[in-house]
Amino acid sequence: MYANAPRAGFARRLSAIIYDVLILCALVMLAAGVAMLLVQLLVWGAVVSIEGYADIADYLNSSWRRWVYLGYFVAIILGFYVYFWSKAGQTLGMRAWRMLLVTDAGAPLSLLQALSRALLSLGGLGNIWLWLRWGKGLALQDQFTGTQMIVLTKEQSKALNLHDTAR
Repeated sequence: MYANAPRAGFARRLSAIIYDVLILCALVMLAAGVAMLLVQLLVWGAVVSIEGYADIADYLNSSWRRWVYLGYFVAIILGFYVYFWSKAGQTLGMRAWRMLLVTDAGAPLSLLQALSRALLSLGGLGNIWLWLRWGKGLALQDQFTGTQMIVLTKEQSKALNLHDTAR
């Protein structure tokens, strides 16, 4: 179905990343609010004490809790990409720029492939590989996970979006 589809270039990928970063900012802010609410509930229940800390944010960013808090945000961000890539092959930014992530055989990604790809992308830096291997259209994460990001025609994009809405 997507055998002759062109691969997405650096500029298109960067545009989708910028779009997704805006969504992720909102998601991370929501996640921070949930974490702070949880700590506040634990304080009210006398399970933890924030005595000696300026506020809940200071409590969360001190000692070993800083690394747990950071890991929580990394898990939220990875979860965003793994969910969208394995469920629909597209994040919201990719959908806006008519891109689809598939395996080299044209199949949807498994959860493990999506997670591997998210980790290997190095926060988007893996896309620089597109410049080093000019003309191949494969980023570092694409080559290591056997995936490719293709550009859809308007008709393919509409058909895919209609199919996703019908589910």
